[in-house]
Amino acid sequence: MKALEGRTEKRALHVLSILFDFVVIALGTLTMVYVIRMIIDLAISSFRHFVPEDALQGIVLILIFLEVFEIIVMYIAYHHVPMKSVVEIGVLALVKELLVNIDLAELGWQMLFGIAALIAAMGWVYTRERQREDAHTEFMIEHGIEENT
Repeated sequence: MKALEGRTEKRALHVLSILFDFVVIALGTLTMVYVIRMIIDLAISSFRHFVPEDALQGIVLILIFLEVFEIIVMYIAYHHVPMKSVVEIGVLALVKELLVNIDLAELGWQMLFGIAALIAAMGWVYTRERQREDAHTEFMIEHGIEENT
């Protein structure tokens, strides 16, 4: 009876894993379709009436969605997402927020302090992740191990 439960659980986990992968692939596809639509909309609006601030905000938003797409692709390929990529999206989102609220005097000192703290925290996480990756690469080189990427 115990063996039957083990097989049933493994089969259920396998089906759920396939379903999860399907959902992630669908999200990746929808993300890329949305990026293409944003590029077309940005081009059309820029030809009609070019506003540099709007164009810059649109470009940064496209970059954010491309980073999200890259994370989805990494997850599909490796079933793992490096923290460095998530931090990059956070930095891009903060840059976009600062571009939207270009009048920094209206933000107030509390918001500016919060943004500065977020940037510092993300910088720390990004630096630690880079150090970890560099140490891993150095270990692999020292021991003559080739990575299968």
